[in-house]
Amino acid sequence: MRQKLLLALIWLATACAIVILLQNPVQYAGTIEEFIWLAVALHVLVLSLPHLKYQLLLYAWITYCVGLILDLFDDLMAIEFIPANTFDTSLKHLGFMLVCYGLHTIIQQKRDTIAALNHEIAQRHKLEQKLKFDATHDELTGLGNRRACFEQFERLCASSAYLYYFDLDNFKQANDRYGHHIGDKILQSVAQAMSKQFSADACFRIGGDEFVAFTQDDSLQEEALRAALMEEVFEYGVGVSIGRTEADPSVDPDVLLHQADLGMYENKANKALRKSVR
Repeated sequence: MRQKLLLALIWLATACAIVILLQNPVQYAGTIEEFIWLAVALHVLVLSLPHLKYQLLLYAWITYCVGLILDLFDDLMAIEFIPANTFDTSLKHLGFMLVCYGLHTIIQQKRDTIAALNHEIAQRHKLEQKLKFDATHDELTGLGNRRACFEQFERLCASSAYLYYFDLDNFKQANDRYGHHIGDKILQSVAQAMSKQFSADACFRIGGDEFVAFTQDDSLQEEALRAALMEEVFEYGVGVSIGRTEADPSVDPDVLLHQADLGMYENKANKALRKSVR
């Protein structure tokens, strides 16, 4: 309410001054224009006061308005009575330059703030991506974990022909004999080999030494696949048992995994039987 009243007084005083000056329009034509510009400047200042937190900009605008006022006195009064009128143009220019500098400073500060916010947003996005990755991937091997396997199970079944189930033979013995760092190395090597044989986003570690993979390739040979997976770790005495079942998105994931698991245990039992006969 006070702001509206002050604005009304500014324009009322300006209107009264213009009416008086219009009595001699030829002599005061330039002065009338300066009165209007002063009213506009004061109007902007009044509107900006509640929002001006940058002091330099406030002082710059006041300096500009003072220059306008002195310019008016220069036109209306004898210069010998107000020596300060000699500085009216300088004050207007100084105020204008300070306003420009203040605006430039504010813009630069806003840019810095926006850059800092963008950096923070980018960092948060990276953190969210990392948290999402950590929640769906095995920390040791980098493969998808059990949760990720079940989240993507239906989609992978729809785009794959077979579901493979892998279980490492004698892994516990190798882990106990050579140490946990070798056990970790075995798991990582097998995971890397699986990523080469299958698509990296179609391989999952669902247990300690148990892995699952989806593939569209129906030409994979069991012995060739086993040799590829064990190429880097055979020296530690580990092997791999392989189970396979047809991928069917209409079948419950637990049922398909159980079928592949049964195939894996049958493969493991056959290997044990062959060893015992020998």
